[in-house]
Amino acid sequence: MDMMQYKPWKRKEVNSLVSESNKKLPILDIQLGGACNLRCIYCDTPKYGLPCSVDLSSIEKLMKDGNIRWVYVCGLGEPTAPANLRHLKQILQWCKQRNIGLSMFSNMLNVDKELLDYIDDGTLHVLFKLDTFDKSKMAYLYGQDKGDIILRNYQSLKEVTHAENGVTNLGASIVPTSVNYNELPTIIDYCMTNGIFPLIGQLKDAGSCSKIFKDLEVKEEDLIKFRKYLSQTYGVNYEMPTYPATISGIHVTNTNNIILDKRTGLSCPWFWLNEPQLEVIGDIQSMNYDEIVNKILEYRASKLEDVETMEKHVELYPFGGCGGNAKRLLRTYLDIQKGRKL
Repeated sequence: MDMMQYKPWKRKEVNSLVSESNKKLPILDIQLGGACNLRCIYCDTPKYGLPCSVDLSSIEKLMKDGNIRWVYVCGLGEPTAPANLRHLKQILQWCKQRNIGLSMFSNMLNVDKELLDYIDDGTLHVLFKLDTFDKSKMAYLYGQDKGDIILRNYQSLKEVTHAENGVTNLGASIVPTSVNYNELPTIIDYCMTNGIFPLIGQLKDAGSCSKIFKDLEVKEEDLIKFRKYLSQTYGVNYEMPTYPATISGIHVTNTNNIILDKRTGLSCPWFWLNEPQLEVIGDIQSMNYDEIVNKILEYRASKLEDVETMEKHVELYPFGGCGGNAKRLLRTYLDIQKGRKL
């Protein structure tokens, strides 16, 4: 049986988006500001005071000139936090006008009717935080006593879930920790029963989490048990899907810089599961779409031999981070560069 797929990351969509990434980049990967309405103890980007200074006019121009097919929003902070929400809703409006999908990571604590309508009409796709149904565990993991609101919003999201032919518009971002480890089968069952993709991403040794990583970490042999659970219970072979923006995206920071993973030239560094090493190659206010793409591809070309070496030696994680499983991700990227069929 095939695993249910989250629409922005489904295999055919990913292959289509990344297949020409040595020529063009059809995804905008946008960081909004650092503001967040939770204080998760495992937060990998605890930079709550950083402003949302994204130049919306430059974003709109890139969406127009770059033939952008998807927009991804996954940092720095929470997209629906009040300091970021105006930017998010403006980008959503442009996406709807241009028939562009927007996918975001979110705790959905501030979900409102407008956002639910964007989900319902197919513009907005969400990977929402779901680590536990226990309100006391939520308060500990998320640093805020908002369990009643979170549980109520889960019900609202169920009403706009559209799952058909093995593809869904919603996913649950699940981070296994020592706190919620025993609850994971229940969370997986909830997702599978309600047409929600369970995105199981490993804990990152970065940001606030570095201080308590050893206390929260779940060992690899225990993580593998949950892959077996999915296989034995639902007959599916679970793999962390490739995050297409890592290969096919232009990654824009909250201050309009264009960043790359320093080691590989890829556009998102979080597949490494540790503190990112970043390279700034310019900004969206002074560069047009073609200039940005050319600069990214030039940098990647300079790192290609390094990537080939990394792929041979990097381990295959049980799940991987939100950017994908490092070894499979690098292999996919190399296949494209070598002209091999995906």
